[in-house]
Amino acid sequence: MKKIILLTVPALLCMAGCEKILEKTPDGQITLDKVLTNRDRSKGLIDAAYGAVYQLRDGISFVYNPMECLTDNAFWAANYNAYEWHNGMLSLSNPVVDWPWNSPSEQLWPDFWRGIRLANNAIKYLPQSTVLTRQEIDTWVAEARVLRCWYYMNLLEFYGPMPWVEEPFEATYTGWGDLTRPSYDWIAEKISSEIMDVVQSGVLPDRQVPNEARHVDNGVAKAIRARVYLNNASALNNPEHDDAKWQKAADAAQDVLNMSEYELVPMSQYKDLFVGDFTTPVKEIIWRAWADNSHINNTNGVDVGSYPYASINHIWNCGESPTQELVDCFEMTNGALPVTYVDETRTRVSVNPAAAALGYSEEHGGDPYANRDARFYVDILYNGANYGVPYNCSEDYIVETFVGGRNGFNDVISQETQRSCTGYYSRKDKYINYWGPDGGYGKIGVHWVFFRLAEFYLDRAEALCELGDYENAAKTLDKVRQRALQPAIEDVDGYEATYEFLMPRIRNERRVEFCLEGWRFHDQRRWKILSETNRFVTGMRITKEDDGKFSYERRKIRDYQSYTDKYLVMPIPLEDAKKMTGMTQPEAWQ
Repeated sequence: MKKIILLTVPALLCMAGCEKILEKTPDGQITLDKVLTNRDRSKGLIDAAYGAVYQLRDGISFVYNPMECLTDNAFWAANYNAYEWHNGMLSLSNPVVDWPWNSPSEQLWPDFWRGIRLANNAIKYLPQSTVLTRQEIDTWVAEARVLRCWYYMNLLEFYGPMPWVEEPFEATYTGWGDLTRPSYDWIAEKISSEIMDVVQSGVLPDRQVPNEARHVDNGVAKAIRARVYLNNASALNNPEHDDAKWQKAADAAQDVLNMSEYELVPMSQYKDLFVGDFTTPVKEIIWRAWADNSHINNTNGVDVGSYPYASINHIWNCGESPTQELVDCFEMTNGALPVTYVDETRTRVSVNPAAAALGYSEEHGGDPYANRDARFYVDILYNGANYGVPYNCSEDYIVETFVGGRNGFNDVISQETQRSCTGYYSRKDKYINYWGPDGGYGKIGVHWVFFRLAEFYLDRAEALCELGDYENAAKTLDKVRQRALQPAIEDVDGYEATYEFLMPRIRNERRVEFCLEGWRFHDQRRWKILSETNRFVTGMRITKEDDGKFSYERRKIRDYQSYTDKYLVMPIPLEDAKKMTGMTQPEAWQ
């Protein structure tokens, strides 16, 4: 009798190498007939397929280290993974994105393949169960097929196109060297075909009811397809600029937008996208993590322990600190970008006239933080920001990032710190009520969003712009801009219906809308802009002068080496590359 790999995390963490990632070998836990004749164990097949979905935004790159810190959006102090990444230490034998105290330490590569294998187990064995209803089998197999596409999408985003695997490999499988890397176009079409087969079967609902929100549905399926098509059309995978690929990306995004079950929330409810109970439905959210990420307040936020009115625990680490480059992307309320860089150091700037008209100034006594895009005040904590009232308290917590302030600027970048090295703190998925006197707190909930509707407006706007349809690209872009209370792009000073004007603003909009959510990592790569964006980052060092007014100094935080072509697509880890001899490494690694 065959034995099936059961689904416990300790057992999965012990697996290494291609054979142990892709196979269906016995692990001695339980025989297959014991699974298929027991309802809970049969259901465990689909539960296991869900169990490999990453749940923590700050649990992928390294413990509490968000992927955003591997981009130009956020800086992480200390000599950990982000430090190694930006020091250019990525190699065949050092994936950098790993957990060194685990064995094996590798994260992404084995975990995505593990998810594919667990989905394949569910697809193969659920129909053989003697204790499930036909509806349960059909539903869970359909879900497993969508999950398989989810894991492939993630695998492709980091490692490039991979062979499509539909069967759990037997222990006797020896064909590792026969596996070959397909084109990105081929695997994109395969995923699209798989997704549409599930959607057209009518087995899954368009949107799950709240108590089933963990489970994938047609909305998730179409979202996966749209993102894969966008990646396929982008410069990294489409250097010839094949318009047919961009048209597919535009159409796939529209397929998501056509779903009546989803809509953009108003700006007054924007925070609900990131903070709130999982069981509370939010119309814009298509799929999000079901595990609570509230600890991120303690690992990647501002230190409320300096609150002067009550005894509150100090934060462990300020973690991801937004860069000045990110802050510069938030427009003024009239749609003007605040500054233009004068030199390549980005420490000398010229204030744009339309921004100056609304009071933007970095001169002594000036204020660079007034009259900004409404999302700025949701996403970023800056000098003078009112963070609100901690749990069980009555006075507001005012952030002070100036030198000597309660959250003052930190000049030391080589160690963990409770004080930002950039002059800013992340706020997007944080809430002041996490903190209260004597360790008390008011738990609300934080859930990492995998897909939300705004993405597909921006996907479509980008695709239409690449196709030269500037009028409709602008109209689609405006859906997201106007939700944020920003003027239509056509009304922005200097607007031109050209690629040269519109595409940078679409990319900027995407950077602002999804900042600190983790997607900048992939956008930088698919656009092939690492050499422009990842050479260094800057912050804002603020001092309070004797007259009580502030002076502002833009300062380079550190130089990066994470901008070469080797960082565009991660290599297959060395030990697995030795076994998968038919797989080519990405071009820059050959």
